[in-house]
Amino acid sequence: MNSRILTTGAVLALALSQAALADSGRRGRNHDRGHETYARVVAVEPMIEHVRYTVPVENCWVESRERGYADKTSAAIVGGAVGALIGNNIGRGDGRRAATLGGAFVGAVLGSEAARRDARAPRYEEVQRCQTHHEERFEERVSGYRVTYVYDGRRGVTRLPHEPGRYIRVAVDVHPLG
Repeated sequence: MNSRILTTGAVLALALSQAALADSGRRGRNHDRGHETYARVVAVEPMIEHVRYTVPVENCWVESRERGYADKTSAAIVGGAVGALIGNNIGRGDGRRAATLGGAFVGAVLGSEAARRDARAPRYEEVQRCQTHHEERFEERVSGYRVTYVYDGRRGVTRLPHEPGRYIRVAVDVHPLG
């Protein structure tokens, strides 16, 4: 039991000494590199850049467009079909065929004549038309901030991508003079 306690104590002491060595090595490296502290900001100046870009702009309007004249052939075919149906329903017995043919003929003539009368006046429809073009625009953007700070009585200037506030972090490098 005593040997276990001694062994555990020895292992614990060894682990603590290794951790202390590692920590002192880290402190030494930080010292070589410097350490970070804060400096007071005394001036902040936004840095403005002018940006040019293009934007697609769509312009739309409504215009009347001629749809065309009535089609005589289509009107004759439709009139003939309607006339044939009416003639077929009117005729009885052997006269049904003659009534169907007669109705088709009369319907075709009436449809063609109606299209001819209607053909004198052209038809119009409202159509929306659109056209896209690109406009050039300009804009001012803040590209960063010129920051003047004071640390230990010395003035420094840096550029930051954001507004810093009242203090900024600075790295201080300590090295011997001489």
